[in-house]
Amino acid sequence: MKRFPFPLRFSIPVILMICGSVLGVFSFQREVEQSYRRQEEYGISNLKFSANQISEMLEYLYRRGDVEEAEIAISNLGSDRNIRLALLCDENNRIILATRYELRNRPVSDTSLPNYLPAEFSKVREIMSGEVKLSQNRDSTRAIYPVLLGAKPGEIRPSRVGILVVEYDLLLVKQQAYADALQRSLETSIELALFCVIVWLFFDKTLTGRAARLVAASNSFSKGKLGDRAQLGGSDELAQIAVAFNQMADRIQSQTEVLQQNEQRFRTLVSNIPGAVYRSVFDSDWKIQFISDAIAEISGYPATDFINNQVLVFNKIIHPEDAAMVEEILHNKVLKKRDYTIEYRIIRPDKTVRWVSEKGQGIFNENGEVMWLDGIIFDITKRKRAEAELHQTLQLKDELAATATAQAQQLEKTIQNLQQTQAQLIQTEKMSSLGQLIAGVAHEINNPVNFIHGNIAYVTQYTQTLVKFTNLYQQEYPNTNPKIAELIEDSDLDFIKKDLPKILSSMKVGTDRIRGIVLSLRNFSRLDESDLKPVNIHDGIDSTLLILQNAVKAKPNLDEIEIVKNYGDLPPVECYAGQLNQVFMHILSNSIYALHNQEKQESQTPRTNYSSQIIISTSIQEPDGVKISIKDNGPGIDEAVKEKIFDPFFTTKPVGQGTGLGLSISYQIVVDRHGGKLQCVSAVGEGTELAIEIPIAAKSRT
Repeated sequence: MKRFPFPLRFSIPVILMICGSVLGVFSFQREVEQSYRRQEEYGISNLKFSANQISEMLEYLYRRGDVEEAEIAISNLGSDRNIRLALLCDENNRIILATRYELRNRPVSDTSLPNYLPAEFSKVREIMSGEVKLSQNRDSTRAIYPVLLGAKPGEIRPSRVGILVVEYDLLLVKQQAYADALQRSLETSIELALFCVIVWLFFDKTLTGRAARLVAASNSFSKGKLGDRAQLGGSDELAQIAVAFNQMADRIQSQTEVLQQNEQRFRTLVSNIPGAVYRSVFDSDWKIQFISDAIAEISGYPATDFINNQVLVFNKIIHPEDAAMVEEILHNKVLKKRDYTIEYRIIRPDKTVRWVSEKGQGIFNENGEVMWLDGIIFDITKRKRAEAELHQTLQLKDELAATATAQAQQLEKTIQNLQQTQAQLIQTEKMSSLGQLIAGVAHEINNPVNFIHGNIAYVTQYTQTLVKFTNLYQQEYPNTNPKIAELIEDSDLDFIKKDLPKILSSMKVGTDRIRGIVLSLRNFSRLDESDLKPVNIHDGIDSTLLILQNAVKAKPNLDEIEIVKNYGDLPPVECYAGQLNQVFMHILSNSIYALHNQEKQESQTPRTNYSSQIIISTSIQEPDGVKISIKDNGPGIDEAVKEKIFDPFFTTKPVGQGTGLGLSISYQIVVDRHGGKLQCVSAVGEGTELAIEIPIAAKSRT
């Protein structure tokens, strides 16, 4: 326990004087406050009475129209030293009269008056009742009263409501009240000082000497001299305190010996516990009252450094990143009267970091207040390292699993691409084989047809010569040999002469048609045009239609599909002609399939006047492209299917009738090979349109 800083012979009178001074100051302050309150109440009451009288007088003067008297009444208010300001505003809040002349004829908003006054004016006009309020700094009171100004012509009751503002100064009366209170307080303080001197003389003679001997004995006892006792005679209170002190000293001496023995046993017990046992105060410093020696092995600091925070505060060795967390958990758990377990890091003197686990609980008194914290601290660094290694292993496992999954997905994607490429190669090979077959057949047919077509002209010429010869012979020798006449009659020579030119003409038409078919087949295959070349787009479309001619013709239960050509005036287009013909083939085949499939479904129901139709349109696409549109009036495609029609292997045809690669390959040919666009415009019940847009010149493509 710390000594009292001054002897009682001085401290008692000083304390009395300090208490008296504090009491005097408190009394002075209270008296000033009460005086201020009385002055405020008096000022409010007085101002309310004065403002009420003045407002009634102003109303009377304005009813009489005596404005000069009203001005005199306002001016007289300025002679009162306690009136700071008095003014009268009209219904528009413009100052009519004022004790300060410079405020007249000015709006209230343009003056230095508080900006909340217009709102107060509106409130007073609304309730037609005045009010008196104390200012925010309590140095004045302000009265705001309504005043009925003169009535306008034709009005029975005046509608103009002015506002009377009177501001009463409380500062002067408060200053006088303060001076009066200060004088009374000084008189009281002098009387109190005289009383303290008398009390000091009394205590100095009767109390302080004997108390000094008692203090000396207690100081000696506190220094560990447990055998010292207080020797103080008499029967007063100090003597009784001395007797009680001696008895207490006897008990403390005996109990101290017992405690020392118990402490030794407790330390022996605690030293066998693997963790550090502690008891700390629950305050801002967390002062440690006791901590076992095991803390030295954990923290690297001896236990004596922490006890009573003599050398080191335990909080200072907690890792900075964990300190806030430890404090938050500890406060939350203790205040809720729950046990706490906290894992955090500490920093040893050699700057190494260790993990510890702290378990403890708060000890409360009967009032529910925390007296101290009891707990134990364990070193869990090895466990944390093992957990970190396990976490790292699991993380590595997850990374390997993720890598394996990614590789599997990549492999699956690669296989899918290979399948797609394989199917495309097969399809391309089929088209190439078809082109070669068509070209070969066309070549084989073309040779004999050219031979026949070339000889028909000679046969026709020879036949005409023979007919002329026969006619001339009949003219020169009308009477022929009977055998010749019989042969002429049996052969029907006249019919032969008429029919033979017709036969030769039909043969020429047939060979011309065969030559046209062969030319169309060669145009479709384009085996000699695998590079970019300017070609006529219409020739490619016509060649494709020629190959599909049999598919559009009428068949049992299927009507003929009408082909409508709306060809525009297109220039030659640089393209891969054979590949573009494949696109026309795929799109036209799909349109024919859709129209036939629709006819098959409608065959189950009564037929309507409906004609299957494919419209092929071509046009210039500004600024430097062409557009080929192939549109049918089939059943159309819904949105879900339309989004997938260009996907590889997607088909709506039954198994065995479609591979799902036609439009996918067409999309690659138009977009990738030609730098164009392939779009599908369709709706259920409105047919389907495939629009191809490609540049005219190869240099326009990227």
